[in-house]
Amino acid sequence: MSTYLLEKVNKNPENLKNFTKKELEDLCQEIREKILSTVSKNGGHLASNLGIVEITVALHYVFNIPPDRIIFDVGHQSYTHKLLTGRVDKFDTLRKYKGLSGFPNPYESETDIFMTGHAGTAISCALGLQTAEELKGGNARTIVVIGDGSLTNGVTFEGLNNLGSSKKNILIILNDNNFSISKTKGALSYYLTKWITMPILTRSKEEIKEIFEKIPGIGEQLIKASQNFEQKTRYLIIPGVFFEKLGIKYFGPINGNDISQVIDVLKNISLYKGPVLLHAMTKKGKGYFYAEQNPERFHSTGPFDIKTGQQHSPSLTTGTLVGRFLEKSAEKYDFCLVTSAMEYGLGFDGFAKKFPDRFFDVGIAESHSIIFAAGLAKNKKKTFVGIYSTFLQRTYDQIFHDICLQNLPVVLLVDRSGIVSGDGPTHQGIYDLAFLRTLPNITIFCPYSIKNLYETMSFALEYKSPVVIRYPKDLLVEDMQEIRKDGKILCLATGLIAATVHHVCELLNSEGYQIDFIPVGRIKPMEDKVKQALAKYRNIITFEETIVTGGFGSAILEICNEKLEGFKLLRKGLPETFIETGSRQEILKDFSLDEEGIKKLVINLYKNEKSINYSESKDHRY
Repeated sequence: MSTYLLEKVNKNPENLKNFTKKELEDLCQEIREKILSTVSKNGGHLASNLGIVEITVALHYVFNIPPDRIIFDVGHQSYTHKLLTGRVDKFDTLRKYKGLSGFPNPYESETDIFMTGHAGTAISCALGLQTAEELKGGNARTIVVIGDGSLTNGVTFEGLNNLGSSKKNILIILNDNNFSISKTKGALSYYLTKWITMPILTRSKEEIKEIFEKIPGIGEQLIKASQNFEQKTRYLIIPGVFFEKLGIKYFGPINGNDISQVIDVLKNISLYKGPVLLHAMTKKGKGYFYAEQNPERFHSTGPFDIKTGQQHSPSLTTGTLVGRFLEKSAEKYDFCLVTSAMEYGLGFDGFAKKFPDRFFDVGIAESHSIIFAAGLAKNKKKTFVGIYSTFLQRTYDQIFHDICLQNLPVVLLVDRSGIVSGDGPTHQGIYDLAFLRTLPNITIFCPYSIKNLYETMSFALEYKSPVVIRYPKDLLVEDMQEIRKDGKILCLATGLIAATVHHVCELLNSEGYQIDFIPVGRIKPMEDKVKQALAKYRNIITFEETIVTGGFGSAILEICNEKLEGFKLLRKGLPETFIETGSRQEILKDFSLDEEGIKKLVINLYKNEKSINYSESKDHRY
């Protein structure tokens, strides 16, 4: 695989501006090959990154980055940007432990302005950046690259509304890989857009009138004919009326995979003042047959064979089991299923095909999905909402106001709870338990086995109040049993990490220690068996794959503090921090939550048991 041109840019980004058209096209090919090679080994977001290569190269070719800046919305389409900003040599570490993030990361490069892992934030961020730039007297430009999926997010519309009235110098590239445009219409649109954006048309009406008046004989007629010509012509073929009404100049659509077209238009647009949107059509997965044919499957993928497109030993996820359970249950129970653009990631594609009238994908609009579900439930339709833990953070007010306050039977299926391999700090599912526990009327489950998961799902089908079911991406164990032998220490664990704790307890008991263990599937309200067991032990350790503050261990501490005297409680989980990129196993080891770390903790408490002063409770978090 040749990377000659990439290496040349890597050594000096200014070299890019001297490339010929042929070299730019070859550079795009090198970038595609590099992305495909790396993602096939490491996993990652493939289809969107293959589609946006030309747009990203053109932006770096036309603008000066820095001081000009790009914000990607969503950040998973930033691989080309990373390759053009000095990270070619490190690109093989993409999404690996202590390697490059799969999203923009300011700690990697000054050209990554924000960590953008959630959709809809870029326009508001850009408006803040550009406002500060102009207040400081600077003239750098802020560019937003936003996908058509992010355009449906409510925060995006709030930003657009504010942007239009602000008159700030912000360029929005709408990367549209969802709609189609015919070849003929696309060519006409390109030439019209290029003509409209030519420098002469950036001049004021007075300047244009002055130019036309100097043309002998026909000057006056040209002035009359040109009045409103631009607007009338553009609206014949351009779907940009919405943006124009907001005060944002709209151009396009153009072919976003034709680098010559993109550069031509960007050069013209760069002379405009105020907010501008360029609509560019791209092909998701461009350049790789299997991604072009199945962009949904290659949106986010694990390692795969480039020749066949097949994943290397694709692993069964807990979410797949949840989807199968819902599909089977829907034959007997009448309920609806809602998601926010995560049909495949959540394993809901089977349900969607079999029960299309009861399946609703509302797009990247998480807050809306919760209120929509509340409306369904209010009108006596049991509703499940599937959502990743990291995106649930965006719906806190809706869960509070529209579900819990109304005490509606909506079931929140919170996938990717706990540590998530590869995706870094924007995607870890370790905060939801803490903020959900504060809400009235809500029942929270964190299943520790497949059997416990199915029992929980069955309960949720019948329950008449709000339910949250948190589950990991990794597959839960089939089943798990308590260990009750009147041990000196009680270990309590919830979720996926319960399997590791259970194994450690079995191992230590075989070595002569006396350790009891109870897996906990319901966190709020706490299971009765747990409350009863707490009265029998004075040495307790809780384990969870969430932040300790406000989590499972805190719930146990609250019970002990109210009911017991003279106990020692160790809460083991994750500290209040942001978890960087790496595999789940590597990250758990870092925080001593792997088998070795758990074993050391339990043995240490066991050996120190005789020296414990029970005159006051003790709480050790980490």
